[in-house]
Amino acid sequence: MQDRPTSVELLEAAADFVESELVPAIQGARQFQARVVANVMRVVAREIKLEDPLVRNEVKALAHLLGHDSPHLHSLDDLRAADVKMGEELTARIRAGEADDGDWRQNVLAVVRRSVEDKLRIANPRYLENDIAIRNSREED
Repeated sequence: MQDRPTSVELLEAAADFVESELVPAIQGARQFQARVVANVMRVVAREIKLEDPLVRNEVKALAHLLGHDSPHLHSLDDLRAADVKMGEELTARIRAGEADDGDWRQNVLAVVRRSVEDKLRIANPRYLENDIAIRNSREED
């Protein structure tokens, strides 16, 4: 483990270099590929920064939704495993029709929506900004 620069800072600096120096200097398919590389570096940086708290929040939300005690997990690997296991349980209950109506359906929708939003915070936060702008414009109409 290094002090400074952090892995996130290194990835962000490399992405900025690719975007500002390499992309303008090349054309065609190589330029597209360079943009993809810069984007991948930014996604990885966001994942390093955000994954632990987001997975912890999802595990807590799923445990509450499914009626389980919130697990006290420390490692990210354990959190991921718990997330997958509870996700599979939720999927089975949805397939069984338990979320077709009623209050539990609303709770499921809220947890799933939050999960998708959290994934977008890593994959492409601009989608969330666009969604918020669209919802705000609908509310103004």
